[in-house]
Amino acid sequence: MVKKFASNKLIKTVLVLVLIACAGFVGFKYVNKPAESLSKDTLQKEEKVKKDDITIGFEGDGEAEIPVVNLDFDISGKLKELYVSEGEAITEGQLLAKLNDIEYSKKLKTAEINYTKALANLEQKKENRKLSLISEKQKLEELKSNLDQVESEYLLMLEIQDVYSKQELDVKKSSYENAKLAYQTQLERYNILSSSTTDIELEKANVESSKLSLDMAKDDYNSTILKSPMEGRILNIAYKPGETVSSGDNSDKVTADTSHFMVVSDADKVEVVVPVSEIDLSKVEIGQRVELEFEAFEGQKFTGNVIKIDSLPMIDNNGIVTFNVRAQLDGGVDKIKSGMTCSVEFIIKQRKDVLVIPNKAVSMVEGKQIVKVKDESGNIETKNIKTGLTDGKFVEVIEGINVGETIIIEEKKAE
Repeated sequence: MVKKFASNKLIKTVLVLVLIACAGFVGFKYVNKPAESLSKDTLQKEEKVKKDDITIGFEGDGEAEIPVVNLDFDISGKLKELYVSEGEAITEGQLLAKLNDIEYSKKLKTAEINYTKALANLEQKKENRKLSLISEKQKLEELKSNLDQVESEYLLMLEIQDVYSKQELDVKKSSYENAKLAYQTQLERYNILSSSTTDIELEKANVESSKLSLDMAKDDYNSTILKSPMEGRILNIAYKPGETVSSGDNSDKVTADTSHFMVVSDADKVEVVVPVSEIDLSKVEIGQRVELEFEAFEGQKFTGNVIKIDSLPMIDNNGIVTFNVRAQLDGGVDKIKSGMTCSVEFIIKQRKDVLVIPNKAVSMVEGKQIVKVKDESGNIETKNIKTGLTDGKFVEVIEGINVGETIIIEEKKAE
């Protein structure tokens, strides 16, 4: 009986010790559980503290436009030579193409001859006028000398008229009056000739007309050669050698079926046009930074800045008012084509390469911002932090935690 009792007591003691040990183990695990919420209604997620950009702005949809220059011949003609090809980079002043210049060369020769003749005619007129003036002046001087002589004789006869008969006096008087009339007529003729330049002015007009025709012929001849006015890249050539090229049209379109002889782009520039609502327009200013992502290059960011804001609105069929805002890309423009669409973010505020965490990770306790951080051992501790800019989803952390640390985000389970 004693042995049986002792044996039962030992069994009970062992059972008690086992229960105590189990309870202690369960309690230890409960207190130090690192990754699971103590509440059945809460989920825990882990996030690494990382560096990223925080941006506040608004978005719009844009379309790429490559600034282009339409190059055309000023005259029509058959294309003789084409010195470049599509896609080729060109420099300012580079010879691009040439028209057949035979007809324009003939017109230039004819214009040169006509101008030379006009100059010669003008000089001949001047010389003839000079000689005429000399001749007429000589006649005037002769008539004046004759008048002076006849007048002297006539006055002398009047002084001693008793010596002469009435007939002799009348004859001398008539001679005097005729000499005087002849002189006055010649003087008037000379004055008219010396003051009149009508014939010279007519010849000068002929010279000017011939010079204008010559200049036009030179322009036409020089227009058979097309040179580049800028550095750029050739986007399109509408004609081939042997085809008749028409003079430039007034269209500004830059599609592949354009009738412009050649379309050249500024190789270093790509612009994007974004319709911005009248509500958001107040948030846009010249020089403002933008970030762009093209549908053709998903995941790749491009940057630029606002260079123009239209003053006149665009109104669609539904009465929605927008203003076109033009932004120029900073770089990476080689693969962008005119007409490509993209999303554009207009940056109002931005912090680049800063520590960021989700807004949900931050709590307010007694007026202080805190986050829960899990260390390498799996233990969770609370840290005070100081935050900066937020975009509503992520927030900048100025101090309190370091990059690479693991933070705990607690969220309520969805019901």
